[in-house]
Amino acid sequence: MKNRGDPESWNVPVDLLSGMMDLKDADVLDIGFGIGGFLIALAARSRAVTGVDISLNVIKKMESRLGFRKVDNVRLLHESAVSLPFDENSFDLIILNGVLEYTAKGHEGSPRETHLKVLKDIRRLLRPEGLFYLGIENRYYLKFLLGHGDHYEMRFSNILPRKVSTFISKFLGQEVRHWIYSHDELMTLLEQAGFNDSMFFTALPNYKPPEYLIPISSMAKIREASLKIHTKRLYQYVCYLLAHSAWIYKKIGPDFVVLSGVK
Repeated sequence: MKNRGDPESWNVPVDLLSGMMDLKDADVLDIGFGIGGFLIALAARSRAVTGVDISLNVIKKMESRLGFRKVDNVRLLHESAVSLPFDENSFDLIILNGVLEYTAKGHEGSPRETHLKVLKDIRRLLRPEGLFYLGIENRYYLKFLLGHGDHYEMRFSNILPRKVSTFISKFLGQEVRHWIYSHDELMTLLEQAGFNDSMFFTALPNYKPPEYLIPISSMAKIREASLKIHTKRLYQYVCYLLAHSAWIYKKIGPDFVVLSGVK
């Protein structure tokens, strides 16, 4: 298993981004950078990186790590993804990797409303021709259908109808707020937030960090990569079999990485 904190583990997504934009002159925002491997990898190839995280402890650890590595083109801010304090058109690239699903916790209303607000704000912050990188699980990923835990709340919470999972989780004492989305739901959400030309990639074995990022329509390449990933579980072999149909694979395949532009 790759170490998420190791910058070299993030070469695949950084290489993908480098092929789509001029990273060396880019101002980058990494929202909810966590352990920071992706942030440090981006800092090595970008003009400047701003990292925001809701945890002060995470900020302090990253400050020490950046100092040890002598990284001088990163600024860290203690901020929430729901209220980002930046002017519009401030960044060329914005990263939201494994974060969107957590942003509704502690906020009123439907989680989808909070998620749409976050995405609209990211859209506001992107410069023309900018890119948005989103990493998130597929709501109907096969492992969730088989009962694997999803976001530490309750099994099957995401595959059940929203009203049903909300009712059950409230009855059990903790409302499900960590919503993730299907391919079509995520596409609609991004369009409503003002993004266009969204490109969906399958992230193998997952998005944190991915060993492979392959366009979700490239079934032959996905099948080939599925047999090479170092973590092989039964549901991953089944996903290899599913990769003979793009339609089915979109429905119950693995995590998504989505690259979106702006209208």
